[in-house]
Amino acid sequence: MTKCSYCGCVNIDGTDVCDQCLEPLGEQQFSPYVDSEMQRSLLHDKVVLLLPRRPVIVEPATDVRSVLQLMVERSIGCVLVVDDGRLLGIFTERDAVVRVGAQAQELGGRAVRDFMTPGPESIEIDAQIAYALQKMDVGGYRHLPVMSAHRVVGVISIRDILQYLARHLEVVEY
Repeated sequence: MTKCSYCGCVNIDGTDVCDQCLEPLGEQQFSPYVDSEMQRSLLHDKVVLLLPRRPVIVEPATDVRSVLQLMVERSIGCVLVVDDGRLLGIFTERDAVVRVGAQAQELGGRAVRDFMTPGPESIEIDAQIAYALQKMDVGGYRHLPVMSAHRVVGVISIRDILQYLARHLEVVEY
């Protein structure tokens, strides 16, 4: 017998979807049992519900000075480095501080590819929000590129997940 981690229904082994809630049983990888509405939402709701923002994309040869100026002008915490439609890297505020730092004046003319985080983790737009949260937690990421059919379609931040959680919290009166 297989217990659905979304609704708790017991299903016959080998069943692909839950008899009660019709959720796929094979994708349930986060918890053997879900005991709160918040957990159900995280396991059921998809990244698309976070309304991923349109990413700011730069080419690998773009100079760091221009990228930093773009980040300041748009008040954003990251840019995605894309070449010919392929995600190569991500350049974040952390990269700016740790890799460029106080040498921004001298290094400003160099290409962002020299300072980006190459091969960043990403998330599919139809992945569960719980999976995005887990990736961000384990990797220590504040931003995740969102993909669909191997193409960048957006970016989410930990703030997006916090706003999602806040909307789902019950108001407790004291």
